[in-house]
Amino acid sequence: MGVLARASFKPLYLQISDFLREQIESGRLKPGDPILSERMIMVQFQVSRNTAQQAVEELAHCGLVTRVQGRGTFVADRKVRYGLQRLTSFSEEMRLKGMRPSSAVISLRQESPSELLVEKLRLLPEENIFRLERLRLADGQPMAHQVSFIPERLCPGLDRRDFSRESLFSVIEEDYGLSISWQEQTIKPVIASREEAALLQIKTGSPLLAAEGTAYLEDGTPIEYKRILWRSDLYEFTVQSSRRERSAGTLTGQGV
Repeated sequence: MGVLARASFKPLYLQISDFLREQIESGRLKPGDPILSERMIMVQFQVSRNTAQQAVEELAHCGLVTRVQGRGTFVADRKVRYGLQRLTSFSEEMRLKGMRPSSAVISLRQESPSELLVEKLRLLPEENIFRLERLRLADGQPMAHQVSFIPERLCPGLDRRDFSRESLFSVIEEDYGLSISWQEQTIKPVIASREEAALLQIKTGSPLLAAEGTAYLEDGTPIEYKRILWRSDLYEFTVQSSRRERSAGTLTGQGV
């Protein structure tokens, strides 16, 4: 494409950004590839510098490209789309996206629950929980930092499992015979602390998506309370909304 529809109602910068978007979404331009510079856009499409800048800014606004000072503009790493209508594990979701999931276990230990966990997991004061902290990766790239809390009485011996190789949800369902049914979680924007940024290999102060929630068994028993920090540059969440009540069993959220 080198000729724009100059009589079109669509602004020239949007026509150019649509052309570049199609190259990215079709895979002709891959993550890390440079896109046309503003100067090249000006020459190829015979437009002003302002139009070229607007075209690139449109792609950046959509999260399709990133600017690197002194180097240029490059196709951004692809984002993983998470639908909030179904409950799947991180491993399941990454495989569905054609990516290789893995985890680095930071810690796995038994401990006494806080008052918050006693409430969220409906524990007796003398009950203990397992605390599992993991860095979640896809194709070797850090994607999220997660801390899970699981009642010991429901999963005795859980601290002997290797969650660098196993999925928590798979172990709970297949080895303990518990059927995870639904979860509730809240999601809010936060910024990365120095420690979080180091774990996720991003800059301190980068935007993150923080989720907290509880997963439940079919009988309503809480099985896991978790806190997750997602890299917002690699995730986007989608929500399907209905004007009418569809069913009483609609699921929301993501299990990991």
